Amino acid sequence: MDVLKELVIQSGESFDHAVEINKAYKCLEPVLDWCKSECKPGWKWQLVNTSSDVRDGRYIFFFNDEKDYLAFCLKWK
Repeated sequence: MDVLKELVIQSGESFDHAVEINKAYKCLEPVLDWCKSECKPGWKWQLVNTSSDVRDGRYIFFFNDEKDYLAFCLKWK
């Protein structure tokens, strides 16, 4: 979890909740579409490692709203 704190500090913003997910090549779009339609404004995401045809990408999603965070975890984690 220290990595998450460092990423938040580097961005100059702080969030109450963060979760890392791994997604296969070209599978991030449904996650972003879901967040855009289901979450309150103010969430963000960050690319940690890009995906390729041989490895999943690593992404961190940040939320201030606890309900959005919990719904995200249930749906995508």
